[in-house]
Amino acid sequence: MENLLIFFYIVISIALILLVLLQQGKGSDIGSAFGGGSSNAMFGSSGPSNPLTKVTAIVSAIFLILSLSITYISRNSAEKDLEVSIPVAEETGILPDNSSE
Repeated sequence: MENLLIFFYIVISIALILLVLLQQGKGSDIGSAFGGGSSNAMFGSSGPSNPLTKVTAIVSAIFLILSLSITYISRNSAEKDLEVSIPVAEETGILPDNSSE
């Protein structure tokens, strides 16, 4: 189960990277907010949402849910591994046997 979630996590992360790279940059809007003469605010309204923006938001939400679920599953499996009793070695003695003297 954990391996399947990690596989989907990798696929979603690659898809999220590609979606972010496909979006149009807004570097001029941020630069113009510091005296460039534009009336836009630093992170002002961008108008109606682009379908690519909506898909990016959905994929990022899936990414977050997968991150939390993988963390929860791995934490629970680590706790179960700690509950397994550790075998204790028997002491045989440190000094050699000197009874033949």
